[in-house]
Amino acid sequence: MTKQVIEMANELPDMTLKAIGVVRNKVRQKPKSGYNWRGITSDIVVDSSLSEALDDLDEFSHIIVIYWMHRSAATGQVSAKVHPRGKQDRPLVGLFATRSPYRPNPVGKTTVKLLERRGNVLKVEGLDAIDGTPVIDIKPYIPGYDSVDNARAPSWDDHSVSQMLRNIYDRLMACYGPQYWWPAEEPFEVIVGAVLTQSAAWVNVEKAIANLKSARALSPEALRQIPLSEVAALIHPCGYYNAKALKLKSFANWLGEHFSDDLNELFASNVDYLRQQLLSIHGIGPETADSIILYAANKPIFVIDAYTRRIINRIGLAPDGNSYSAYQALFMDNLPADARLFNEYHALLVCLGKNVCRSRPLCHQCCLNNLCNFYTELDSDSKVG
Repeated sequence: MTKQVIEMANELPDMTLKAIGVVRNKVRQKPKSGYNWRGITSDIVVDSSLSEALDDLDEFSHIIVIYWMHRSAATGQVSAKVHPRGKQDRPLVGLFATRSPYRPNPVGKTTVKLLERRGNVLKVEGLDAIDGTPVIDIKPYIPGYDSVDNARAPSWDDHSVSQMLRNIYDRLMACYGPQYWWPAEEPFEVIVGAVLTQSAAWVNVEKAIANLKSARALSPEALRQIPLSEVAALIHPCGYYNAKALKLKSFANWLGEHFSDDLNELFASNVDYLRQQLLSIHGIGPETADSIILYAANKPIFVIDAYTRRIINRIGLAPDGNSYSAYQALFMDNLPADARLFNEYHALLVCLGKNVCRSRPLCHQCCLNNLCNFYTELDSDSKVG
């Protein structure tokens, strides 16, 4: 076998590639792992002699860009075995089973959104290539032809998990659109809502918040002054009102004592310290704390709730552990740390969970059904609905 490989290698011809264009954007140096390329716009400046070759390309919404990772090529570092994404806790696997940029021919390929064409310049979004990257080919992205249903990948492949999570988000956004969460007028109302929504339907939370507003009790100072029984009566519609009244008063007392009711001072803390502080307050657990951090403080942390667990389990992405932190790590290890993305993603999962992916799911209506293990395993009669 070894001899055959050597003989074949000797027969492989040398090849010459010529760039057809170059990438121009604001990213001058290779960013850290997890960099959010989705919001980056780039210009692909194509050689003017090939300008006519771009004709009709703008009839496609997306294109495939093939480029030469010149910074990786310059290092000359090529190993037959690598840790996926450079993570030492991942197993050593064959180079060609990874997307490592350090390869014999460091070719990159990305599907991007085509925003516009201006002569020999293509403006695109989501191209993960730094400024000055040589482009060696451009192709149209053809739905169906360029996508594969029921593809599989090993559990250690972070790229496959990351891509799956991105695909889920894109489909949910296309189906339901922006959710504009959290529905509140100011940050303290978000905090109150995060407490009241525990084991409660949002419509009932809205009634409780309306009562607090009518009683001029929707402020830390007011909640400290009003008797516990009166707070409980005001929030009665959302259930567990005695326990939740104590939680609200505990938070109001804590905020006044430690931060003089200044939420800006509280939210100036980093995510880890802020979360630690919130979890020390009576009645605030991980989901409530993370809701406050994401929706009130506008800091990047992913909120895990029952809807998210159910959807992720059915799709087949459930983490090894069943803990809150394991589900949270699934998202935060595989998506860029972007508060806006986390906000919208969580809200979209809640929308799907409430309307389609219920305890008794409406799988035939689901925009994710061909990504979902649960749906794939249903019999044909059940799929019809």
